[in-house]
Amino acid sequence: MVYDYNPFDRENRSSLLWLGLIGAVILWEALEAPLTFVLDRGLQEHHLWWDGLFSLIFLTDVYLKVKNKLSFPERDEDRPKPYFKSSWFYFDLLTSMPFAIIAALLSQTIGFELSVNIVATLRLARVVRIVRLRVVFDLLDFIPKPMKLGLIAVSVALLIHWIACGWMMIHPRTVAGDTDFYILSLYWTVTTLTTVGYGDITPNTNLQRLFTMGVMLVGVGVYGVIIGQVSRLMMLADKYTEERKEKMANLHSYMKYYNIPASLQRQVFSFYNHLIKKNISDQDFNMIKDLPQALQNELNIYTKIKLIREVHIFKQCSTPCLKMIAERLEQTFHSPNEYLIQKGDIGNEMFIIGHGEVQVNIGEKVVAELKAGQFFGEIALLEDTIRNADVKSKAYCDLYTFKKDDFLEVISKYPDLGERFRMIYRKRSGDRGSETANSKEAA
Repeated sequence: MVYDYNPFDRENRSSLLWLGLIGAVILWEALEAPLTFVLDRGLQEHHLWWDGLFSLIFLTDVYLKVKNKLSFPERDEDRPKPYFKSSWFYFDLLTSMPFAIIAALLSQTIGFELSVNIVATLRLARVVRIVRLRVVFDLLDFIPKPMKLGLIAVSVALLIHWIACGWMMIHPRTVAGDTDFYILSLYWTVTTLTTVGYGDITPNTNLQRLFTMGVMLVGVGVYGVIIGQVSRLMMLADKYTEERKEKMANLHSYMKYYNIPASLQRQVFSFYNHLIKKNISDQDFNMIKDLPQALQNELNIYTKIKLIREVHIFKQCSTPCLKMIAERLEQTFHSPNEYLIQKGDIGNEMFIIGHGEVQVNIGEKVVAELKAGQFFGEIALLEDTIRNADVKSKAYCDLYTFKKDDFLEVISKYPDLGERFRMIYRKRSGDRGSETANSKEAA
């Protein structure tokens, strides 16, 4: 199944980069080969260089597929027969040959001249490889919306180019220059596909009329597909936005009806905005509630990993380490002006702020204000300590607690994390020592 394949996994990245390179080469051939065929241009030196490079890339692609070095999502029909036993293997191998170089060698060694049209026809066979790029469409659900729109635009541009080349084959030249002839054909193609048809370029033979009717029918179908795809993308993009707007509007009506104080309203909306940023939609829990509890727990762990990965002290941790930490985090919610830590308490945990803002006080003095993504109380994980400051919530807070026993268990397996904590502790201890020395000098 396609959804068994995650394109963002580290082991799949090289395959996707290679797919991008092969796709770019095939698209170039799909643009250049038909034009060379239609215009009957002679072989030039740069054609030989490009042909050699592209052949090397195609042959490398065949080798990687035979050796199963590439990782792509598989369809059921792809699995029964290995690649090297399929008809695609022989086709790919044949079309990987450097046709332009072979033609040049035949001409120089035995004087046998292959016409440009034959070479161009052989190169046109490479364009069939574009069918193999269907894997890109299997990955559409993982591709960002701008890239999807880009793929649609490239597909339409390629279709227009092919139709223009077809018109150039069956319609006599009315202008001298190749560029002018191609632009004129593009103009005819676009006006025909869009059913505008100004009538300044008209078909004069039965073949041209049949070709024009086919293009008209294709135009109707293509524009139907384009409009449908773009509308679908827009609707999917706006679906969650509209749901959130409706929820916000209902929430606003509720608080207005019950005369909720403005300060409390701001806190409610602030927390709800936090949930929007944290989750894909309000239906997150509904989406996974039908899964077994073990899978739900696993998914919830990865939602915590997303949070702690953004905390700078955990940024260099491996995924297994982050997973071990996430399994031990406990989520708690707190009201405004609630004391989270009081001076004199014995500390045995640190706190990570998921949402909200906390204030650190020493006596009456505010020494720090911490926001989402920051942490406090980490010294208690390294040594037995008594809290030397008060920490209280300034608004509704969503905190994750990491206890000392759990921390010791994690660093026993991942000692690098313990060293990072100790470095931060030494740095902060040094900063406090400098402040004390400066205070004594000033006194």
